[in-house]
Amino acid sequence: MQDPLGDLAGVPAARDRLDETELDLIDRARQAGAAWQQIAEALGLGSRQAAEQRHQRLAARRRARRAESDRRWPHEVAALRALLSGLQRWIATDRRWDGRFRGAALTRHTTALALQAAPGALYDLAGHVAADLHRAAHRLPTPVRTIARHLDAALSTHR
Repeated sequence: MQDPLGDLAGVPAARDRLDETELDLIDRARQAGAAWQQIAEALGLGSRQAAEQRHQRLAARRRARRAESDRRWPHEVAALRALLSGLQRWIATDRRWDGRFRGAALTRHTTALALQAAPGALYDLAGHVAADLHRAAHRLPTPVRTIARHLDAALSTHR
């Protein structure tokens, strides 16, 4: 016999997974050059503003889920994730990011993976991101160089 209350209890986790998938697809579409109006049409929304607002809400929920999850770990985990989140926001707004240096697209992808990773993998992936940024330092905008310095400092205290 099926337990409707047990099934119902699984809905929030399913909703979180769907939100994550939707946010990832929107981000990938934007990175591939899709306009907000195109995304709105694909989602069945009435305007580009509605698509942007949906993206903002999904991103805010992701940040809240991450923050809740990170509370179980030492504060250094949340601090490292915050640095990577700042880097990811910068990358997301920089339309020229993938052409800034060899491996920039991989750095973008690694940053996104690190933000979803458990603490052990978070530190490993953050180390790769830091190394990539270090190699490309002279080609990076000043705010990204600042994030890279803070990332190096956070990782040096972990070792």
